[in-house]
Amino acid sequence: MTFQRTVVVLVVVMSVVRLSAQNADVNAERVSMDMQMLRAMRGDAMLGSMSVWPQSMVDVQTLAADSSDAFGRYLHAYYAPVLTGADSTSGADFARTSNDRFRMLRYNDGTASLMGDAALMVRGGYTDDGTANGPFALVRPSVRLMGNFDIGLAYFLDLSNGMRLTGDPMMIARTDPTLSRTLKFVQEEQKFFDRYIGYVQYQSKYFRVRFGREAVQFGFSPIDNFVHSLNAPPMDGLLIDVPYKSVRFTSTHSQVDGLDTAGNAIKGKFIATHRLAIDPVPWLSVAVSDMIVYWGRSLDFSYLNPLAFFVSAGLGTQERSQNDNSILGFDIAVRPMPGTLIYGSLMIDDLAWETIGDTSQVGNNNKNALQIGVSQLVDAHGAPTQFTVEYAYISPFTFSHRSINASYTHLGAFAGYNMQPNSDRIAFQVRHWFTPRTFVKVDMDYTRHGDNFLDSTGNIVMGEDPRFPGSGAMTPVGNVGGDILRGDGDFLYGNSFLKGNFSTTRRINVWFSAEWIKNLFTDLRIGYSNTSGGNTPGSFLFGSLEVRIGY
Repeated sequence: MTFQRTVVVLVVVMSVVRLSAQNADVNAERVSMDMQMLRAMRGDAMLGSMSVWPQSMVDVQTLAADSSDAFGRYLHAYYAPVLTGADSTSGADFARTSNDRFRMLRYNDGTASLMGDAALMVRGGYTDDGTANGPFALVRPSVRLMGNFDIGLAYFLDLSNGMRLTGDPMMIARTDPTLSRTLKFVQEEQKFFDRYIGYVQYQSKYFRVRFGREAVQFGFSPIDNFVHSLNAPPMDGLLIDVPYKSVRFTSTHSQVDGLDTAGNAIKGKFIATHRLAIDPVPWLSVAVSDMIVYWGRSLDFSYLNPLAFFVSAGLGTQERSQNDNSILGFDIAVRPMPGTLIYGSLMIDDLAWETIGDTSQVGNNNKNALQIGVSQLVDAHGAPTQFTVEYAYISPFTFSHRSINASYTHLGAFAGYNMQPNSDRIAFQVRHWFTPRTFVKVDMDYTRHGDNFLDSTGNIVMGEDPRFPGSGAMTPVGNVGGDILRGDGDFLYGNSFLKGNFSTTRRINVWFSAEWIKNLFTDLRIGYSNTSGGNTPGSFLFGSLEVRIGY
């Protein structure tokens, strides 16, 4: 069978089984990410090498060539059919074992390579929020294609369609962040849900340009990051990545979605980011980022320019100055000794030097976020354990915007760190790898938050503008900057930190993921959270077991 006929057969098969798009479970396919992080922490690679994910296949190729490392050997077996130097085939091989793994499809003629896999996931679990409880069950078939043309042109496609067999969709969504951002699952509450990842890219050792959808992460924290986070919904857009020796420039420009306060879709919303990182020595990495959110118009070429400075470009016209949301960020990571990582991040949403420290309304033009943490790696007989503790702080109204539609969000969720403004958090994580693909991870955190004041209908309390008594002008006087989707009213009062309807949340999550034999995976997750005070007090307990056959 020719290569062209093979592609046609695959398209027909996917149509027959009604596979719709889905994003791949990046949290389950992160061996290359883990390996690069461990190498950087041990001192085998520069710190900056772990700060941008996903990696290109050029990087994966390099990691997979390290046969002395168990992670490298795993990557070589996992990606073997699409790595340089892979064995050629006389035609398309269907349903055969390659590198001890079952492959639905493998093709390599020396110029074009293609690898196709299929999987079936079954997940069962139990949820309890103190007022309602019960079991749930999900099933999801999926198919994945990846390959290369010639040297640098690559593509990736992951498609699936899942079905909810039983259980409340809103309760199930609280156990899985990918489901909580799936429209048909949480809003339309249908039994079927679909997601996908898909992109094409050109890549070389020093340059990568990618167009499509995939989860992205910028930063050094093993827990969460401000600019781009793996917890965020994947965005459709353009990524440019230029790593050269000790310097790395990365740019994204993505179309995102959201709703305004009336529940209508926001027209033409985009998020663009730049990141320039320098590793002056292997044990130190510093980076500066700028981000912009704009909406209500088509693609803005002022922001599409990879070398534009968004803060200045955003002040270029009255429309941009009033409606667009620019943010500036700084990252630093230090490895004082092998196995130890100290990192920090500072985000500046708005800054007015003359009013820093002013607690009245005029000081409200200073909005920022801070993160500082330390991670320690303990290697023992090839089974590493990583301990991480960090503190994160987000001041009132940070990442939101007074035009409301320009919040730093996608599908109503955070594009970066998963915590509301007017909050701070102490988080602890421990992770132990038994093998490259079998690990246990425990996350614990304690969060303080100042909720907005709401009325009996759940909306922000409205009242007369305190700056103009007697005017009758109604404003959101209950907004204390505690909701990333509501940035209006930020100059009504002095924004003291944690002002509002105060709450505390304690949370613990345990995740054990294993590949028992080739192509057979299980994921056991248990989580508990308890919130005291605020607008949504209560507790939530869940447990789930997922069995996945294929990939």
